[in-house]
Amino acid sequence: MIKKTNTRCFFILFIPLLVIFLSPKTTLAEREAYIAPPYVTPPPIPSRLNLVDNGDGTITETKSKLMWTKKDSFADLGKCLNWQESKDYVENLTTGGHSDWRMPLVREYGEIYDNTESNVMAMDHDSENPLALSGLFADGSAYWYWSSEHGVCCARTAYFVTGMAFVRTLDKCTNGGVRAVRNLK
Repeated sequence: MIKKTNTRCFFILFIPLLVIFLSPKTTLAEREAYIAPPYVTPPPIPSRLNLVDNGDGTITETKSKLMWTKKDSFADLGKCLNWQESKDYVENLTTGGHSDWRMPLVREYGEIYDNTESNVMAMDHDSENPLALSGLFADGSAYWYWSSEHGVCCARTAYFVTGMAFVRTLDKCTNGGVRAVRNLK
């Protein structure tokens, strides 16, 4: 009984395959070559930000309801500032008719970090380290910014090349600065 079943299974599977492979219509030489459609670049990812240039040296991000200075301290002064100098800079700043500017939290910098942007607008215009920052902001920007979050020795910073937060000593001053922010009322 087992032998008959095996023989029958063999013929049930083998005969149709034999017919398919020996059929003259299925030879490889007669098939048309596949031509792939041309590559179409996908559309760019839209920014999640809604920035408005106020025309007075300020930019508003309407979703977070935060107003930012168009120029950061590096673009404004042409030099790096340590944490204390950044704090003093913001406390004495009057831009766009406002004097209630403050140093942002790291998470607030995240409200203007834009991974859909890749601008060579840092102070040295290094194409190897583009900033993920809208072109609405002023050219000559710093690479990273001090935050108001600090301890005895160090403060948190936001790096606008990768979007990462770092901790730096308060006296650190290489390619950094501050971008002032204020809450909309």
